[in-house]
Amino acid sequence: MTAQQPMCNNDVLRLLADHNGRSVSELATHFQVTQTAIRNRLLRLTMSESVTRQRKEERRHGRPKYLYYITTKGEAALAETANEGTALT
Repeated sequence: MTAQQPMCNNDVLRLLADHNGRSVSELATHFQVTQTAIRNRLLRLTMSESVTRQRKEERRHGRPKYLYYITTKGEAALAETANEGTALT
């Protein structure tokens, strides 16, 4: 992914399909964007039921840590856009 190419929902879904159980920091590093940008994208994907999150079982102070997973609905959306040759934004 280059700096000029914007990240879209399919990019996140594709990565989660290949490497399920990713944290916000792992996704932000992969896409070279801020954690806020990833959180906003994940919120939209969670609201559309394409992604789900599970709390990481760590006992730390501060913000809870979550891992994100693609759902069957997300897999279906990814397959549909691949068949159509279009991208979700």
